[in-house]
Amino acid sequence: MAKCSACGKFLSATGAATCTNCPYMYHKVCVALSDGGTVPKNWVCPECKKKIRKGDNSNTPVKCTTENSSPLALAVAPPEGLYHSEGTSFSSVVPEASEDNDYRAMRRELAECMSELRAFRNEMFEFRTCLGGLNQRLDVLEQRIDGLEQRNISSEIKGVSELEETITQLKLELNDRDQEALLSDLDIGCLPEQRGENVVHTIIVLGTKLGVKIEERDIVFAERVGALKPVSGDDTSAKGARRVVVRLTRRHIRDEMIRAARVRRNLTSTDMGIAGASQRVYINERLTRTNRLLFHRAREECRKRNWRYSWTKKGRVYIREGDGKRSYGVRSEADILRVFGSNTV
Repeated sequence: MAKCSACGKFLSATGAATCTNCPYMYHKVCVALSDGGTVPKNWVCPECKKKIRKGDNSNTPVKCTTENSSPLALAVAPPEGLYHSEGTSFSSVVPEASEDNDYRAMRRELAECMSELRAFRNEMFEFRTCLGGLNQRLDVLEQRIDGLEQRNISSEIKGVSELEETITQLKLELNDRDQEALLSDLDIGCLPEQRGENVVHTIIVLGTKLGVKIEERDIVFAERVGALKPVSGDDTSAKGARRVVVRLTRRHIRDEMIRAARVRRNLTSTDMGIAGASQRVYINERLTRTNRLLFHRAREECRKRNWRYSWTKKGRVYIREGDGKRSYGVRSEADILRVFGSNTV
């Protein structure tokens, strides 16, 4: 943006008075022009007017100081005292006046440069002030953005946590429903496996040995589950025997079998008339895979910490440290951590 050469202030190029001899521009008011009027076509600024040489005025009559002096002599004669003792002519003083004008012009240009430098310094100060304000606004904006990001991250983490809790709860509910479908089932382990055996007949004999009357119509199905392990000859060892799962038509028959098995804890395969090495037979509730693994984990922790009791009831796992102690229900790994702490295997 241009500046007025008279006042040094900024001005608009469209409303300025421009000299036709030099590149300087002025406010109209600063050069005695009407602010609302138009600038003459050949307008010349005051500085350029000073530099225009005046015309030849040699024919202008001059008043004589004496009667004998002619006008022409006075017009061309140099003033008294302009001749030096050495006879220096009048033209010798002209270079001194020119140098003086150059000096004034140089001082004027230097003043203009100084004025421009001051204006530039003020502009730089204003720019630095404005830049500082912008930096502050940017810092505030960054803080707000960081706050929004932290809020979004917190909300996402909270949403993920809620989703994980929901999934865990749904898994527990599905496991409970699966367990309810097994409330009439038995899980029999370490029962020696023989070729061509009749598992239903074996279960009827087992019930008879425990004092529980079971008929064939009371059994929905009885079969061995798990991977078949190879045995040699007529080996009836319980080490390679698969588990037997039994579903009964009535739940109270299953409960009677479990109670009788707990009373007669030392029931063996020999007592059932099965040939081979005598093996203790275990009768438990049938659990879902999740509850079975959870029961195994709870028993291992009880063994490590010398807790005496771990059992199942209606598909739920329970543990207790000893007689007269509080019993804890275990539905998930989190319950084991809650009971035994984080130092679990």
